[in-house]
Amino acid sequence: MSVVVCTTPNESTLGEWDNLVCSNPLADVAQLSAWTRIRGLVGYGAMYILVVHGKRLVGGAQIMVRRIPGIGTLGYVPYGPVVSHATEDPDSVHDMIASALAQLSRRRFRMLAVQPPEGAERASEALLAHGFRDSDADVAPAASLRVDLRFDEDHLRRALSKRLRTWTNAWEERGVIVRRGNEQDLPTLAELLAETAEHQGFTPFDIEYLRAMYRELAPAGHLVVFVGEVRGRPVAMTVFTACGTVLKVRLLGLDRSDEGRRLNVPAAVYWNAMKWAKASGYHWFDLGGVLPASVPALLSGGKGDLDALSGPDRYKTRFGGRVFRYPPPVELIPNPIVRAGYDMARQTAAGRHLVAWAKRRCRAGNRVRPRSIGRTVRRGIARGASQ
Repeated sequence: MSVVVCTTPNESTLGEWDNLVCSNPLADVAQLSAWTRIRGLVGYGAMYILVVHGKRLVGGAQIMVRRIPGIGTLGYVPYGPVVSHATEDPDSVHDMIASALAQLSRRRFRMLAVQPPEGAERASEALLAHGFRDSDADVAPAASLRVDLRFDEDHLRRALSKRLRTWTNAWEERGVIVRRGNEQDLPTLAELLAETAEHQGFTPFDIEYLRAMYRELAPAGHLVVFVGEVRGRPVAMTVFTACGTVLKVRLLGLDRSDEGRRLNVPAAVYWNAMKWAKASGYHWFDLGGVLPASVPALLSGGKGDLDALSGPDRYKTRFGGRVFRYPPPVELIPNPIVRAGYDMARQTAAGRHLVAWAKRRCRAGNRVRPRSIGRTVRRGIARGASQ
């Protein structure tokens, strides 16, 4: 076996890489080469570590790379590395990838964070053995709720909360219709996402980003959109990504008028997407991640614990899914001075808000204005003084 590190694989190699990702039943679109073209719109580049056995690709990692002014070059591997299930020696492949990631990080990155995919605990172990450490950088959700779609529809309905079970028989007569969306629906999606972002306090992606997602992922079946309408008016739209055997919630936009919420239209979108995914042969419906702080309550399953969850995570429990955790995320910060500064920053309110700003900048690229960093630090100092 040999390792190749590159930034611009040829078209044939990228096709082989995408086939390897899709062959993993629990893979995520964030490791597909199309994802690099999407993230390129917000300033990201990509690097690849590829392990080849003879002439066959048996594993690797797609690294998203971005330079942040004043910080340096950062890298993250969302739901990778990926190792072929057909390889005879997966442990050796994991070790080779981990070694290459560690060497690359020490040469190129201020920080490299990795969230391995489900079932790849061996990846975390190998990376820890090569100098990485446990991470809370949150480069991708480390836990989620998912519904097993291999049960029949009656079983899936019984697993819903009592209120949602009632709604499954009432949406149509109340004028709620759920349909598959298409590219012409994207401007409406952008408006609904902007309204949701304003309510929840995050930075939404614009219409060009949404069009790029659709253009890169939808033709191969890796993205589907569902639209919830009330008497013909769109009030809820959800973007789902599909890879392997998993359909995953990616983006949700909601008209926050009383009508949309009163009729539970987002839940109608989820329910119809679940039924579509089951009919299309998917095994899992992933509700798109939960907060790390929610995991103990979800594992306990006590009503009091669940009632104390954040609103979005509490809402996701109504669909009958079960919590699962990805393998432990890890990080490598090669420079000891930078590492010490990063660790110290997280001990203060201002530092934590600065780190949070950097995370948002990494996710949204140039859509987070540089001047907002001053407000972020000032808010952190003010909150720290009030505690």
